[in-house]
Amino acid sequence: MAYVERIPLAGASETVRDCPVTGLRVWSGAQALTLANAVAAVLALALGGLFAMGVAFTRAPSVELLGSDSFYATLTAHGVAALILWPIFFEVAAIVFASSILLNARVWSMALGWLSFALMVAGAVILLVVILTGNASVMFTAYVPLIADQAFYLGYLIFAVGALLAIVNFCMSIVKARAEGTFSGSLPVITYGVACAAILALFSILSGLVALIPAWLYSNGWIDSVEPIVYRTWFWGLGHTLQYVNVVAMVVCWYGIVAFGFGAGPVNQKFTRIAFILYVLIALPVLGHHFLVDPSLGTGVKWVGGTGMGIALGIPSLMHGLAIMGGTEAKIRHSFSTKGLFGWLGRIRWSDPAVACLTGSLLIFAFGGWSGTVQTTLQLNMVTHNTMSIPGHLHQTVVGGMTIAFMGFAFYLVPMLVRRALWMPKLASFAAWAYVIGMLFATSFQTWAGALGVPRRTWDQSYGGEAPGNWDLPMNLNGIAAGVAGLGGALFIVIMVATLLIGKRTDDPAELVPSALK
Repeated sequence: MAYVERIPLAGASETVRDCPVTGLRVWSGAQALTLANAVAAVLALALGGLFAMGVAFTRAPSVELLGSDSFYATLTAHGVAALILWPIFFEVAAIVFASSILLNARVWSMALGWLSFALMVAGAVILLVVILTGNASVMFTAYVPLIADQAFYLGYLIFAVGALLAIVNFCMSIVKARAEGTFSGSLPVITYGVACAAILALFSILSGLVALIPAWLYSNGWIDSVEPIVYRTWFWGLGHTLQYVNVVAMVVCWYGIVAFGFGAGPVNQKFTRIAFILYVLIALPVLGHHFLVDPSLGTGVKWVGGTGMGIALGIPSLMHGLAIMGGTEAKIRHSFSTKGLFGWLGRIRWSDPAVACLTGSLLIFAFGGWSGTVQTTLQLNMVTHNTMSIPGHLHQTVVGGMTIAFMGFAFYLVPMLVRRALWMPKLASFAAWAYVIGMLFATSFQTWAGALGVPRRTWDQSYGGEAPGNWDLPMNLNGIAAGVAGLGGALFIVIMVATLLIGKRTDDPAELVPSALK
């Protein structure tokens, strides 16, 4: 039985227990806050996936599910739910976990933590309601002079303030843990990575505030205009930097999966930490690649920020990929007798759902890196910029790499926190592989469609005229593949909810986090 103690805190009380998996102390406040954000994240993922099905089945010429008004509202809701709400809620859950549970410490301020969560939930609800009522069909980018109801911008701003408070709480929790001596030495790799993500998130949120406050004023008629290039610059300071917050969080989940599932870690800690720092140094200028087709900026600026820095971002990603695979291989070879160059792969339990997610995330994100090199190259971007190649790349990185990694880490994190074994592990493995295979094919079909010239972000399948006949096949196949991925995503959500409600109660580490090794 896990050790439980009740500690008086300013007239209230908070329980603390020993985690049967890690041996670390788990404070009830940190556990509750982590789970609350994780549940909100899963709900946002469910909505994002539902909206994604609407978009995919509308873009499939054989289905054309939605009308024009519904399509653009659904596309906007999909972007907000899948690119903003789902990852940020999950990342806030991760920063609470990394700054308290992993450091044997309490959250610096539970009041601030719950205020942050409440603001994020309120902002999310406002955003989704105003979009689904048809008053904000401005798509994810919301470029001016497109204008939405003022509640849309208020929802964004309220959500951003909540996320900002979560970052403050994260920083102060680390300072408090260090002052109280609850951990010694350097920050754990997972916490270190989350700290780098928090730095990028801070820049992202501040850029978003600079973009969205004038847009809100403009929507109310309180100012006459907003300069489009200025808005777009600050918006992509939010949008693209946020995607590298997601990338760093994805990498953190890779390390979390190999730590809990394989008992492994990077062979060289400095190598890993340098790679995290490179993300922070390189990610900010890369927003320039969103302006490669824009005449407002000079070619030199585009090349340095969009192309040079964009290609350079492949370096830390490659470093982390090598560290993950190298650390896992080293652990297996040290623990078992293996034969040949690839004999160690036979020791991996490929039916484990977290292993499926880690494998799929590494593979699809690698494809996303290669397609990203195309998108950041000035001449090639001129050809692909407004085609389905862009959603293909984005879904390889954010939906493929990030979401699958988050799912894999959740298969370990949620059972550990609630002390319930994962519900139906075989079904979880099926769900993981279905999502991986669906996204692998969907992004391939999107890239194929982009190569043929199929435009993105449009509802009309005739595109104002007679579309080439060879455009239909990849878009219909994309709809089928998206359906397979949607099935996997829906099963993941069912499994998470069932684990929380009816999963087997246990303190057996082997049941909470089964080994990924045979």
